[in-house]
Amino acid sequence: MKERLIEALKKAASEFINRESNRRSMITVTKVEVHARGSLVDIFVSVFPETGTHAATDFLNRNRDEFKQYLKKHVSLKNIPRVRFHADPVIGGTIEPIE
Repeated sequence: MKERLIEALKKAASEFINRESNRRSMITVTKVEVHARGSLVDIFVSVFPETGTHAATDFLNRNRDEFKQYLKKHVSLKNIPRVRFHADPVIGGTIEPIE
């Protein structure tokens, strides 16, 4: 059941980001972690170009309430969790330019 919840949250976050972002950076949801019996969710994203990471995570965290409204409409949940967006530390710094 937890895997289904994670996949539903990952899909919803990806759709929300695609709909709401200004497309100056490519933002990809890389991981979702569910804590405290589903009441807290951490969503990790990678951003390209990497210089847009701080702006992208700031944008997403400023729009958490809108994302929660999106979740209410698009994901069947008993309780809407508290959501935090983070830059994925594993992905950051691994993209190298093609020469």
